Amino acid sequence: METDGQSLYAVLTTNEVGEKMTREINQISEVFLLSKSDATLILISLRWNSFKASDRLGDDKEKLLSDLGLVKVFSSCQENDSVSSFAGQENLVSTPFCSHKFSETCWRSHLSNLLTEEEERVVLCPNPDCVAPVGPDTIEKLTEPAVKMMYDRYILGSFVEANKESIKWCPAPGCEYAIELHEDLLEDDDLDFGVVCLCGHTFCWSCTLESHRPVTCNDASVWFSSTLDTLKSNAWLLENTKRCPNCNCHVQRTDDPVLRMITCICSCSFCWRCLLSEEEHNGNWNCVELLFQLSMRQVDDSSYLRLWETCLEEYENSKSDLKAIEENGVPRLTDNSSFNEQDVDAVKEATLLMVQCRLVLKWSCAYEYFIAMYQSPKTQYVKHLRGEARKTLLRHKATQEELMNKALTSGYFSSFKVELSYSSTITGNYFHEYVKTLESGFPEIQVDT
Repeated sequence: METDGQSLYAVLTTNEVGEKMTREINQISEVFLLSKSDATLILISLRWNSFKASDRLGDDKEKLLSDLGLVKVFSSCQENDSVSSFAGQENLVSTPFCSHKFSETCWRSHLSNLLTEEEERVVLCPNPDCVAPVGPDTIEKLTEPAVKMMYDRYILGSFVEANKESIKWCPAPGCEYAIELHEDLLEDDDLDFGVVCLCGHTFCWSCTLESHRPVTCNDASVWFSSTLDTLKSNAWLLENTKRCPNCNCHVQRTDDPVLRMITCICSCSFCWRCLLSEEEHNGNWNCVELLFQLSMRQVDDSSYLRLWETCLEEYENSKSDLKAIEENGVPRLTDNSSFNEQDVDAVKEATLLMVQCRLVLKWSCAYEYFIAMYQSPKTQYVKHLRGEARKTLLRHKATQEELMNKALTSGYFSSFKVELSYSSTITGNYFHEYVKTLESGFPEIQVDT
Protein backbone atom coordinates (compact mmCIF):
# COMPACT_ATOMS: atom_id res chain seq x y z
CA MET A 1 0.00 0.00 0.00
CA GLU A 2 3.00 2.31 0.00
CA THR A 3 5.65 3.38 -2.48
CA ASP A 4 9.16 3.99 -1.14
CA GLY A 5 7.72 4.51 2.33
CA GLN A 6 5.23 7.15 1.14
CA SER A 7 1.50 6.66 1.32
CA LEU A 8 -0.29 6.40 -2.01
CA TYR A 9 -3.15 8.51 -0.67
CA ALA A 10 -4.12 10.65 2.31
CA VAL A 11 -7.36 10.78 4.27
CA LEU A 12 -8.48 14.40 4.72
CA THR A 13 -11.02 15.96 7.05
CA THR A 14 -13.60 18.41 5.70
CA ASN A 15 -11.56 21.28 7.16
CA GLU A 16 -8.40 20.08 5.42
CA VAL A 17 -10.21 19.94 2.07
CA GLY A 18 -11.49 23.47 2.77
CA GLU A 19 -7.95 24.67 3.45
CA LYS A 20 -6.75 23.33 0.08
CA MET A 21 -9.64 25.12 -1.62
CA THR A 22 -8.97 28.36 0.26
CA ARG A 23 -5.30 28.36 -0.81
CA GLU A 24 -6.35 28.33 -4.47
CA ILE A 25 -8.85 31.16 -3.88
CA ASN A 26 -6.28 33.27 -2.04
CA GLN A 27 -3.67 32.78 -4.73
CA ILE A 28 -5.97 34.01 -7.54
CA SER A 29 -7.22 36.84 -5.31
CA GLU A 30 -3.77 38.11 -4.37
CA VAL A 31 -2.06 37.77 -7.77
CA PHE A 32 -4.84 39.47 -9.77
CA LEU A 33 -6.07 41.91 -7.09
CA LEU A 34 -9.57 40.46 -6.86
CA SER A 35 -11.92 40.06 -3.95
CA LYS A 36 -12.02 36.53 -2.55
CA SER A 37 -15.67 36.33 -3.53
CA ASP A 38 -14.89 37.17 -7.18
CA ALA A 39 -11.95 34.77 -7.18
CA THR A 40 -14.24 32.02 -5.87
CA LEU A 41 -16.83 32.63 -8.60
CA ILE A 42 -14.14 32.63 -11.31
CA LEU A 43 -12.76 29.30 -10.09
CA ILE A 44 -16.22 27.73 -9.86
CA SER A 45 -17.00 28.91 -13.41
CA LEU A 46 -13.72 27.44 -14.72
CA ARG A 47 -14.07 24.18 -12.73
CA TRP A 48 -11.32 25.15 -10.30
CA ASN A 49 -8.70 25.16 -13.02
CA SER A 50 -6.22 27.67 -11.56
CA PHE A 51 -3.98 27.57 -14.63
CA LYS A 52 -6.86 28.39 -16.97
CA ALA A 53 -8.07 31.13 -14.61
CA SER A 54 -4.59 32.67 -14.48
CA ASP A 55 -4.23 32.59 -18.27
CA ARG A 56 -7.58 34.26 -18.92
CA LEU A 57 -7.09 36.86 -16.20
CA GLY A 58 -3.63 37.61 -17.52
CA ASP A 59 -4.83 37.92 -21.13
CA ASP A 60 -7.84 40.18 -20.48
CA LYS A 61 -9.03 40.53 -16.90
CA GLU A 62 -11.89 42.93 -17.67
CA LYS A 63 -13.30 40.73 -20.43
CA LEU A 64 -13.35 37.66 -18.19
CA LEU A 65 -15.10 39.57 -15.42
CA SER A 66 -17.65 40.86 -17.90
CA ASP A 67 -18.19 37.41 -19.45
CA LEU A 68 -18.90 35.96 -16.01
CA GLY A 69 -21.22 38.78 -14.94
CA LEU A 70 -18.83 40.08 -12.30
CA VAL A 71 -19.42 43.74 -13.15
CA LYS A 72 -22.08 46.10 -11.88
CA VAL A 73 -24.99 46.64 -14.29
CA PHE A 74 -26.76 49.94 -13.63
CA SER A 75 -30.48 50.12 -14.34
CA SER A 76 -32.59 52.75 -12.65
CA CYS A 77 -35.74 51.01 -13.81
CA GLN A 78 -34.68 47.73 -12.25
CA GLU A 79 -33.67 49.44 -9.03
CA ASN A 80 -37.00 51.28 -8.68
CA ASP A 81 -38.97 48.12 -9.45
CA SER A 82 -37.05 46.02 -6.96
CA VAL A 83 -37.31 48.52 -4.11
CA SER A 84 -41.03 49.23 -4.55
CA SER A 85 -41.85 45.54 -4.80
CA PHE A 86 -40.55 44.93 -1.28
CA ALA A 87 -41.49 48.18 0.42
CA GLY A 88 -41.62 47.85 4.19
CA GLN A 89 -39.58 44.62 4.35
CA GLU A 90 -36.29 44.46 6.25
CA ASN A 91 -32.95 42.91 5.31
CA LEU A 92 -33.52 42.80 1.57
CA VAL A 93 -30.42 41.40 -0.10
CA SER A 94 -29.09 41.71 -3.65
CA THR A 95 -25.87 40.70 -5.36
CA PRO A 96 -23.13 43.34 -5.86
CA PHE A 97 -23.76 43.15 -9.60
CA CYS A 98 -27.50 43.86 -9.82
CA SER A 99 -30.22 45.72 -7.93
CA HIS A 100 -32.73 42.90 -7.48
CA LYS A 101 -33.44 42.69 -3.76
CA PHE A 102 -35.05 39.70 -2.10
CA SER A 103 -36.02 38.73 1.41
CA GLU A 104 -34.28 36.02 3.47
CA THR A 105 -37.22 33.70 2.80
CA CYS A 106 -36.86 34.11 -0.97
CA TRP A 107 -33.11 33.55 -0.80
CA ARG A 108 -33.53 30.43 1.33
CA SER A 109 -36.06 28.95 -1.08
CA HIS A 110 -33.97 29.89 -4.13
CA LEU A 111 -30.73 28.47 -2.77
CA SER A 112 -32.39 25.32 -1.43
CA ASN A 113 -33.85 24.53 -4.85
CA LEU A 114 -30.57 25.09 -6.69
CA LEU A 115 -27.99 23.72 -4.27
CA THR A 116 -29.78 20.42 -3.67
CA GLU A 117 -29.65 19.67 -7.40
CA GLU A 118 -25.87 19.20 -7.11
CA GLU A 119 -25.33 20.72 -10.53
CA GLU A 120 -21.94 22.13 -11.36
CA ARG A 121 -22.89 25.69 -12.12
CA VAL A 122 -22.68 29.16 -10.66
CA VAL A 123 -25.77 30.19 -8.69
CA LEU A 124 -27.46 33.24 -10.24
CA CYS A 125 -29.74 35.96 -8.91
CA PRO A 126 -33.31 34.76 -8.11
CA ASN A 127 -34.66 37.08 -10.80
CA PRO A 128 -35.16 34.76 -13.80
CA ASP A 129 -34.06 37.48 -16.24
CA CYS A 130 -30.86 38.31 -14.35
CA VAL A 131 -27.46 36.67 -14.89
CA ALA A 132 -25.68 38.22 -11.91
CA PRO A 133 -23.75 35.49 -10.05
CA VAL A 134 -24.25 34.84 -6.34
CA GLY A 135 -20.93 34.77 -4.52
CA PRO A 136 -19.81 34.46 -0.88
CA ASP A 137 -20.11 38.23 -0.39
CA THR A 138 -23.86 38.01 -1.12
CA ILE A 139 -24.31 35.04 1.21
CA GLU A 140 -22.54 36.95 4.00
CA LYS A 141 -25.36 39.51 3.94
CA LEU A 142 -27.85 36.81 4.94
CA THR A 143 -28.43 36.11 8.63
CA GLU A 144 -29.59 32.48 8.58
CA PRO A 145 -26.70 30.09 9.46
CA ALA A 146 -28.40 27.18 7.66
CA VAL A 147 -28.28 29.05 4.34
CA LYS A 148 -24.61 29.90 4.81
CA MET A 149 -23.75 26.29 5.65
CA MET A 150 -25.65 25.13 2.57
CA TYR A 151 -23.68 27.50 0.35
CA ASP A 152 -20.36 26.53 1.95
CA ARG A 153 -21.11 22.84 1.25
CA TYR A 154 -21.96 23.76 -2.34
CA ILE A 155 -18.61 25.51 -2.87
CA LEU A 156 -16.65 22.69 -1.23
CA GLY A 157 -18.60 20.11 -3.22
CA SER A 158 -17.84 21.89 -6.50
CA PHE A 159 -14.13 21.96 -5.58
CA VAL A 160 -14.04 18.21 -4.87
CA GLU A 161 -16.09 17.35 -7.97
CA ALA A 162 -13.80 19.42 -10.19
CA ASN A 163 -10.78 17.62 -8.71
CA LYS A 164 -12.34 14.15 -8.66
CA GLU A 165 -9.31 12.63 -10.38
CA SER A 166 -7.34 13.25 -7.19
CA ILE A 167 -9.90 13.92 -4.42
CA LYS A 168 -13.11 12.03 -3.60
CA TRP A 169 -15.46 11.90 -0.65
CA CYS A 170 -15.62 8.55 1.09
CA PRO A 171 -18.89 6.95 -0.13
CA ALA A 172 -19.69 5.32 3.25
CA PRO A 173 -23.01 6.65 4.66
CA GLY A 174 -22.41 9.39 7.20
CA CYS A 175 -18.65 9.60 6.59
CA GLU A 176 -17.24 13.11 6.12
CA TYR A 177 -13.67 12.18 5.22
CA ALA A 178 -12.19 12.71 1.75
CA ILE A 179 -9.40 10.74 0.08
CA GLU A 180 -6.61 12.53 -1.79
CA LEU A 181 -4.73 10.35 -4.24
CA HIS A 182 -1.01 11.01 -4.66
CA GLU A 183 -1.01 10.46 -8.41
CA ASP A 184 2.70 11.19 -8.79
CA LEU A 185 3.47 8.13 -6.65
CA LEU A 186 1.08 5.73 -8.33
CA GLU A 187 2.01 2.93 -10.66
CA ASP A 188 -0.21 0.38 -12.32
CA ASP A 189 -2.07 -1.93 -9.88
CA ASP A 190 -0.88 -0.07 -6.76
CA LEU A 191 -4.46 0.12 -5.48
CA ASP A 192 -5.35 -3.54 -5.95
CA PHE A 193 -6.74 -3.69 -2.38
CA GLY A 194 -8.73 -0.50 -2.84
CA VAL A 195 -8.70 2.73 -0.84
CA VAL A 196 -9.19 2.43 2.93
CA CYS A 197 -10.82 5.39 4.70
CA LEU A 198 -10.29 6.16 8.39
CA CYS A 199 -13.92 5.17 8.95
CA GLY A 200 -12.90 1.63 7.94
CA HIS A 201 -14.70 1.60 4.59
CA THR A 202 -12.74 0.18 1.64
CA PHE A 203 -13.81 1.29 -1.82
CA CYS A 204 -12.80 1.24 -5.47
CA TRP A 205 -11.28 4.55 -6.56
CA SER A 206 -12.69 4.31 -10.09
CA CYS A 207 -16.38 3.66 -9.36
CA THR A 208 -16.59 4.25 -5.55
CA LEU A 209 -18.34 0.91 -5.06
CA GLU A 210 -16.94 -1.41 -2.42
CA SER A 211 -13.45 -2.48 -3.48
CA HIS A 212 -14.12 -5.36 -5.88
CA ARG A 213 -10.98 -6.46 -7.66
CA PRO A 214 -10.48 -8.83 -9.47
CA VAL A 215 -14.01 -8.12 -10.77
CA THR A 216 -14.35 -5.17 -13.17
CA CYS A 217 -16.32 -2.08 -12.19
CA ASN A 218 -19.03 -2.97 -14.70
CA ASP A 219 -19.39 -6.55 -13.45
CA ALA A 220 -19.41 -5.35 -9.82
CA SER A 221 -22.26 -2.99 -10.67
CA VAL A 222 -24.17 -5.81 -12.39
CA TRP A 223 -23.50 -8.12 -9.44
CA PHE A 224 -24.97 -5.67 -6.93
CA SER A 225 -27.82 -4.41 -9.14
CA SER A 226 -29.21 -7.71 -10.43
CA THR A 227 -27.04 -10.85 -10.21
CA LEU A 228 -27.01 -11.20 -6.43
CA ASP A 229 -30.80 -10.79 -6.22
CA THR A 230 -31.21 -13.39 -8.98
CA LEU A 231 -28.98 -15.85 -7.12
CA LYS A 232 -31.00 -15.38 -3.93
CA SER A 233 -34.27 -15.86 -5.82
CA ASN A 234 -32.99 -19.02 -7.49
CA ALA A 235 -31.75 -20.36 -4.14
CA TRP A 236 -35.21 -19.79 -2.64
CA LEU A 237 -36.87 -21.53 -5.58
CA LEU A 238 -34.49 -24.46 -5.29
CA GLU A 239 -35.23 -24.80 -1.58
CA ASN A 240 -38.98 -24.19 -1.61
CA THR A 241 -40.36 -25.20 -5.02
CA LYS A 242 -40.32 -27.95 -7.58
CA ARG A 243 -41.16 -27.86 -11.26
CA CYS A 244 -44.43 -29.39 -12.37
CA PRO A 245 -43.61 -32.46 -14.55
CA ASN A 246 -46.42 -31.43 -16.90
CA CYS A 247 -46.00 -27.69 -17.53
CA ASN A 248 -42.56 -27.08 -15.91
CA CYS A 249 -43.73 -24.10 -13.84
CA HIS A 250 -42.63 -23.66 -10.21
CA VAL A 251 -44.95 -25.06 -7.53
CA GLN A 252 -44.30 -24.03 -3.92
CA ARG A 253 -43.91 -26.76 -1.34
CA THR A 254 -46.61 -27.36 1.27
CA ASP A 255 -46.09 -26.80 4.98
CA ASP A 256 -48.18 -29.90 5.76
CA PRO A 257 -45.78 -32.83 6.34
CA VAL A 258 -48.62 -35.32 5.81
CA LEU A 259 -49.80 -33.96 2.47
CA ARG A 260 -47.85 -35.69 -0.30
CA MET A 261 -49.73 -34.76 -3.44
CA ILE A 262 -49.41 -31.24 -4.93
CA THR A 263 -51.74 -29.80 -7.53
CA CYS A 264 -50.36 -27.35 -10.08
CA ILE A 265 -52.35 -24.58 -11.78
CA CYS A 266 -52.41 -26.80 -14.87
CA SER A 267 -54.45 -29.33 -12.77
CA CYS A 268 -51.59 -31.83 -12.77
CA SER A 269 -51.18 -33.61 -9.40
CA PHE A 270 -47.81 -35.06 -8.46
CA CYS A 271 -45.90 -36.33 -5.44
CA TRP A 272 -43.72 -33.67 -3.78
CA ARG A 273 -40.94 -36.15 -3.06
CA CYS A 274 -40.50 -37.92 -6.37
CA LEU A 275 -42.70 -35.99 -8.86
CA LEU A 276 -44.65 -39.15 -9.78
CA SER A 277 -48.43 -38.95 -10.18
CA GLU A 278 -50.84 -40.73 -7.83
CA GLU A 279 -51.55 -43.30 -10.55
CA GLU A 280 -47.84 -43.98 -10.96
CA HIS A 281 -47.51 -44.56 -7.21
CA ASN A 282 -50.38 -47.04 -7.41
CA GLY A 283 -50.88 -46.95 -3.64
CA ASN A 284 -47.21 -47.55 -2.79
CA TRP A 285 -45.99 -44.40 -1.00
CA ASN A 286 -42.59 -45.78 0.01
CA CYS A 287 -41.03 -44.03 -2.98
CA VAL A 288 -37.36 -43.49 -3.64
CA GLU A 289 -36.49 -39.81 -3.80
CA LEU A 290 -35.94 -38.84 -7.44
CA LEU A 291 -33.39 -36.28 -8.49
CA PHE A 292 -34.97 -32.93 -8.77
CA GLN A 293 -34.40 -31.88 -12.36
CA LEU A 294 -33.46 -28.24 -12.32
CA SER A 295 -31.11 -26.75 -14.81
CA MET A 296 -27.38 -26.86 -14.01
CA ARG A 297 -27.47 -23.10 -13.94
CA GLN A 298 -29.69 -23.11 -10.84
CA VAL A 299 -27.58 -25.73 -9.06
CA ASP A 300 -24.45 -23.69 -9.77
CA ASP A 301 -26.21 -20.50 -8.62
CA SER A 302 -26.93 -22.07 -5.25
CA SER A 303 -23.31 -23.06 -4.70
CA TYR A 304 -21.97 -19.64 -5.70
CA LEU A 305 -24.43 -17.88 -3.41
CA ARG A 306 -23.37 -20.05 -0.44
CA LEU A 307 -19.73 -19.38 -1.25
CA TRP A 308 -20.33 -15.61 -1.46
CA GLU A 309 -22.20 -15.58 1.86
CA THR A 310 -19.46 -17.62 3.58
CA CYS A 311 -16.76 -15.26 2.35
CA LEU A 312 -18.91 -12.27 3.31
CA GLU A 313 -19.19 -13.59 6.87
CA GLU A 314 -15.42 -14.13 7.09
CA TYR A 315 -14.84 -10.61 5.77
CA GLU A 316 -17.21 -9.07 8.32
CA ASN A 317 -15.51 -11.01 11.12
CA SER A 318 -12.13 -9.63 10.04
CA LYS A 319 -13.56 -6.10 10.02
CA SER A 320 -14.84 -6.64 13.54
CA ASP A 321 -11.37 -7.79 14.65
CA LEU A 322 -9.82 -4.66 13.16
CA LYS A 323 -12.43 -2.39 14.75
CA ALA A 324 -11.84 -4.00 18.15
CA ILE A 325 -8.11 -3.34 17.82
CA GLU A 326 -8.71 0.28 16.85
CA GLU A 327 -11.03 0.84 19.80
CA ASN A 328 -9.49 -1.30 22.54
CA GLY A 329 -5.92 -2.00 21.46
CA VAL A 330 -4.30 -5.34 20.63
CA PRO A 331 -5.63 -8.16 22.83
CA ARG A 332 -2.98 -9.63 25.19
CA LEU A 333 -0.42 -7.04 24.11
CA THR A 334 -2.06 -3.97 25.60
CA ASP A 335 -1.44 -5.05 29.20
CA ASN A 336 2.08 -6.34 28.55
CA SER A 337 4.93 -3.98 29.35
CA SER A 338 7.35 -5.69 26.94
CA PHE A 339 5.69 -4.52 23.74
CA ASN A 340 6.17 -1.14 22.09
CA GLU A 341 4.24 1.02 19.63
CA GLN A 342 5.97 -0.56 16.62
CA ASP A 343 4.75 -4.01 17.72
CA VAL A 344 1.17 -2.75 17.90
CA ASP A 345 1.49 -1.13 14.46
CA ALA A 346 2.70 -4.44 13.03
CA VAL A 347 -0.36 -6.24 14.43
CA LYS A 348 -2.67 -3.54 13.07
CA GLU A 349 -1.02 -3.80 9.64
CA ALA A 350 -1.34 -7.58 9.65
CA THR A 351 -5.00 -7.40 10.69
CA LEU A 352 -5.79 -4.73 8.08
CA LEU A 353 -4.20 -6.98 5.47
CA MET A 354 -6.51 -9.79 6.61
CA VAL A 355 -9.52 -7.52 5.98
CA GLN A 356 -8.27 -6.52 2.53
CA CYS A 357 -7.48 -10.10 1.51
CA ARG A 358 -10.83 -11.36 2.77
CA LEU A 359 -12.46 -8.73 0.56
CA VAL A 360 -10.45 -9.98 -2.43
CA LEU A 361 -11.52 -13.56 -1.71
CA LYS A 362 -15.15 -12.48 -1.43
CA TRP A 363 -15.09 -10.83 -4.83
CA SER A 364 -13.19 -13.80 -6.26
CA CYS A 365 -16.46 -15.71 -5.76
CA ALA A 366 -18.24 -13.24 -8.05
CA TYR A 367 -15.33 -13.46 -10.51
CA GLU A 368 -15.66 -17.25 -10.50
CA TYR A 369 -19.39 -16.96 -11.19
CA PHE A 370 -18.84 -14.77 -14.26
CA ILE A 371 -16.05 -17.06 -15.51
CA ALA A 372 -18.33 -20.11 -15.12
CA MET A 373 -21.09 -18.33 -17.02
CA TYR A 374 -19.03 -17.23 -20.03
CA GLN A 375 -15.78 -19.26 -20.02
CA SER A 376 -16.55 -22.44 -18.07
CA PRO A 377 -13.36 -24.37 -19.07
CA LYS A 378 -11.41 -21.93 -16.89
CA THR A 379 -13.57 -22.52 -13.81
CA GLN A 380 -11.53 -25.33 -12.26
CA TYR A 381 -8.29 -23.35 -12.55
CA VAL A 382 -9.94 -20.31 -10.94
CA LYS A 383 -11.21 -22.48 -8.08
CA HIS A 384 -7.70 -23.86 -7.61
CA LEU A 385 -6.20 -20.36 -7.45
CA ARG A 386 -8.82 -19.20 -4.96
CA GLY A 387 -8.14 -22.22 -2.79
CA GLU A 388 -4.39 -21.53 -2.78
CA ALA A 389 -4.98 -17.88 -1.95
CA ARG A 390 -7.19 -18.84 0.97
CA LYS A 391 -4.52 -21.24 2.28
CA THR A 392 -1.95 -18.44 2.06
CA LEU A 393 -4.17 -16.13 4.08
CA LEU A 394 -4.81 -18.79 6.73
CA ARG A 395 -1.05 -19.34 7.02
CA HIS A 396 -0.61 -15.60 7.59
CA LYS A 397 -3.26 -15.67 10.33
CA ALA A 398 -1.64 -18.73 11.95
CA THR A 399 1.79 -17.07 11.79
CA GLN A 400 0.45 -13.96 13.51
CA GLU A 401 -1.02 -16.06 16.32
CA GLU A 402 2.09 -18.19 16.64
CA LEU A 403 4.45 -15.21 16.81
CA MET A 404 2.28 -13.49 19.40
CA ASN A 405 2.12 -16.59 21.60
CA LYS A 406 5.87 -17.09 21.29
CA ALA A 407 6.61 -13.48 22.22
CA LEU A 408 4.22 -13.45 25.17
CA THR A 409 5.54 -16.77 26.46
CA SER A 410 9.21 -15.85 26.20
CA GLY A 411 8.87 -12.13 26.86
CA TYR A 412 11.19 -11.58 23.92
CA PHE A 413 9.68 -9.05 21.50
CA SER A 414 12.76 -7.88 19.60
CA SER A 415 12.05 -10.00 16.50
CA PHE A 416 8.23 -9.93 16.74
CA LYS A 417 7.69 -6.89 14.52
CA VAL A 418 10.24 -7.98 11.91
CA GLU A 419 8.83 -11.51 11.54
CA LEU A 420 5.19 -10.39 11.51
CA SER A 421 5.90 -7.61 8.99
CA TYR A 422 7.70 -10.15 6.81
CA SER A 423 4.61 -12.41 6.86
CA SER A 424 2.42 -9.43 5.96
CA THR A 425 4.72 -8.50 3.07
CA ILE A 426 4.78 -12.07 1.70
CA THR A 427 1.00 -12.39 1.96
CA GLY A 428 0.37 -8.95 0.48
CA ASN A 429 2.65 -9.68 -2.47
CA TYR A 430 0.95 -13.04 -3.03
CA PHE A 431 -2.50 -11.45 -3.19
CA HIS A 432 -1.15 -8.67 -5.40
CA GLU A 433 -0.06 -11.29 -7.94
CA TYR A 434 -3.27 -13.28 -7.39
CA VAL A 435 -5.40 -10.26 -8.38
CA LYS A 436 -3.23 -9.53 -11.43
CA THR A 437 -3.42 -13.20 -12.50
CA LEU A 438 -7.22 -13.26 -12.36
CA GLU A 439 -7.52 -9.96 -14.18
CA SER A 440 -5.30 -11.28 -16.98
CA GLY A 441 -8.15 -13.62 -17.98
CA PHE A 442 -5.79 -16.59 -18.50
CA PRO A 443 -5.22 -16.16 -22.25
CA GLU A 444 -3.12 -19.35 -22.21
CA ILE A 445 -6.24 -21.41 -21.39
CA GLN A 446 -8.37 -21.97 -24.48
CA VAL A 447 -12.10 -21.63 -23.89
CA ASP A 448 -12.98 -24.38 -26.36
CA THR A 449 -10.56 -26.91 -24.80
